[in-house]
Amino acid sequence: MENKKRTSAFAPASVGNVGVGFDTLGHALNCAGDTVTIRAGDAGAGVTLGHVTGILQELPADPSSNTALLPLIAIRDERSIDDGIIVDIDKGIPLGSGMGGSAASAVAAVVAADTYWDLELSKDELLAYSLMGEAVASGSPHADNAAPSLYGGLVLCEGTADPIVTSLTAPPTLCCVLVHPAVTIETREGRGLLRKDVPLEVHVRQSQYLAGFVAGCLRNDLDQITRCLRDIVIEPQRSKLIPGFENAQRAALEAGALGCSISGSGPSVFAWCTKKRAETVRGALVEAFEAAGLQCDGWISLIDAPGARVVSND
Repeated sequence: MENKKRTSAFAPASVGNVGVGFDTLGHALNCAGDTVTIRAGDAGAGVTLGHVTGILQELPADPSSNTALLPLIAIRDERSIDDGIIVDIDKGIPLGSGMGGSAASAVAAVVAADTYWDLELSKDELLAYSLMGEAVASGSPHADNAAPSLYGGLVLCEGTADPIVTSLTAPPTLCCVLVHPAVTIETREGRGLLRKDVPLEVHVRQSQYLAGFVAGCLRNDLDQITRCLRDIVIEPQRSKLIPGFENAQRAALEAGALGCSISGSGPSVFAWCTKKRAETVRGALVEAFEAAGLQCDGWISLIDAPGARVVSND
């Protein structure tokens, strides 16, 4: 197997859960992402961390704590690859932001490795390896960030072990506004505070919201999406970790958003809206969080944003 000198892949940030579909729905973003570069290393060294650049300059060198390194070790071992590699990571997604940063690093690493080692892995195989990395950060291999980062666009994920991914189409008139307030929430923390039981009537209503939301996307029915883009199970538990969330959500809805909720574990907050209302909704969210004393970044993104891809292969 002849190694390339250097292969780089980019994987985008993502909105996990999309509010209404905990561990089920996700969509890619075109506002930020991580780039992983694989280059030749010493054969006896295995997989080692190289340069860390971007918004971070330091990440764990221990593969058991690094979402990009662990899946590469699995690929190398399972495919009986002898050559060593050095892995450079350029972080464009803040840690603990609710923007799928741990998943993006894993996805970018796996996509780069597929080309570097000429493996020609299927999307299902790429996702399975990516989820090994995602589990490092969150403690479980849920696919609602890794799958959209890999596939792009809006996806529905069935199951946790070997998930089945279905690409959905959002109405073309809509976009996503994402605002990241200056708070850090680790994914494990965000999952750890969740109750293990849900009252039957709440479960039924949330199931109706999820079904209605998917139907609204398929039918291009903005009224149905507006009725159903709600989270009455997870959002009430996690919102307490985000100062000013309720006011920000109210401001987004008053500005014309169809729905507004927490991206992944937070603290990032997303809103779906028509493209013509996007600037107004972004301004309302930023202003609300600044009124709560939090500086924040805000973006407007396609919902049908492209997924991971190789950006160089020298």
